[in-house]
Amino acid sequence: MTNILLAQEELLDRSKPPVPGPPKDVQFPDYFDTTLPGGINVLVIENNKIPAVSVRLVFKNAGSYYDNGKYGLASLTAELLTKGTKNRSATQIAEEIDFIGGNLNSGSDWDGSYVSLSLLKKHLNIGIDVLADVVLNPVFSEDEISRVKEQRLSSILQGKDDAGNLTDKMFNKVLFGNHPYAFPAEGTEESINSMTRGDYEDFYKSHYLPQSLILAFVGNITKEEAIMIVNDRFSNWSGTPQENSDVKVYLIDDRKPNSVDIVNKPGAVQSNLRVGHIGISRNNPDFIAVTVMNTILGGYFGSRINYNLREKHGYTYGARSGFNTKIYPGDFSVDADVRNEVTDTSVSLIIEELNRIIKEEVTDEEFQTVKNYLTGVFPLQLETANAVASRVINLKLYNLPRDYYNSYISSINGLTKQDILNAAKKYIHPDKLFIVISGDAKAIEEKMKKFGPVKVYDPDGKEIGGN
Repeated sequence: MTNILLAQEELLDRSKPPVPGPPKDVQFPDYFDTTLPGGINVLVIENNKIPAVSVRLVFKNAGSYYDNGKYGLASLTAELLTKGTKNRSATQIAEEIDFIGGNLNSGSDWDGSYVSLSLLKKHLNIGIDVLADVVLNPVFSEDEISRVKEQRLSSILQGKDDAGNLTDKMFNKVLFGNHPYAFPAEGTEESINSMTRGDYEDFYKSHYLPQSLILAFVGNITKEEAIMIVNDRFSNWSGTPQENSDVKVYLIDDRKPNSVDIVNKPGAVQSNLRVGHIGISRNNPDFIAVTVMNTILGGYFGSRINYNLREKHGYTYGARSGFNTKIYPGDFSVDADVRNEVTDTSVSLIIEELNRIIKEEVTDEEFQTVKNYLTGVFPLQLETANAVASRVINLKLYNLPRDYYNSYISSINGLTKQDILNAAKKYIHPDKLFIVISGDAKAIEEKMKKFGPVKVYDPDGKEIGGN
């Protein structure tokens, strides 16, 4: 037996690392899921490894999608929740949470508004008292409204000097037309100035409802404790949900793809590019295939687009592509900052890569590299309680299968190169591009006419030239 083992040892080449086995699926934490009589959907993930609890509340129909022409309303309403209640001032809320070493914040995105709390388990009762007060009893005081509005207006003003911000706003405007996604979630100067306390109160009453609430507990807490907390703090809360119309994504009627829109920044030495079209929704059944395809195209540092523009030609410090997914289809775009003199060439190279991804299979090497990359980083994205809570809520918010994350790695590894090519052909459209640039119109306008009609705007979005 000893001789056999020695012979086997001699066959091993210890100068080479062992070949790793195929990545295995991550066992996503099992969770308790119930809907209480009042309509609140409660999720609980028990994790007793650390004596801490994270609580995350998401109101499904309270995002910027529902601003209804008062741009920034959802965002400001969410921000104001922690700025004073019937029982506590903004300062008292901050001091109570700081005293127990917790973290309380609120905000919104397009699909919903949220309030999050994280703290040690021994301080949970104190933290939950503050959390429930913030959610149930906001007062929207005039002083806090004035202060928050002033901060928001200052941020909007500063954004007019940021090339990326200007490009994003114009891109959304020309791409989405009259759809809610066309308008800035943070609001405009006009919309922010026109809002009154009544607007925040009305939005809160109409959209912050138990029937719209997903409430997730993650950490050192049992389902029995969580249900007791919800029944104790929220059982008397009631409200009438509104009917929400489904506004479909459509392109602006008097615009056509393959157009060029320039936000003029006289004297700028760089052009901020955004080239793209309508994308997909988060619950699209091809989402994983699209993710792998886009990662190869422009989704990480070793991507084709970044290699072409940065490594091969030296036109930019970084170029990337991505699908901005929401409940309704968002956008797909390629983004980069390039020198003025290579603006048109950079757009041509981007279009070349978009055509390439839809016409030929990816190589074995890049396909396997991206598979390894995505399956390698996925477990790292589940390391914190808040990250786990957010992903569990996403399952509910986007109507994804309960075992979605359990099979995520195997779903990636099960894809073929033909799957990637099919996804590219289906969701990448080089013939339907909108090209938006923030830069010096005088330096780039003439060369950009090769891609289509050009329009020029000032930083406020008002048309000032073009052909």
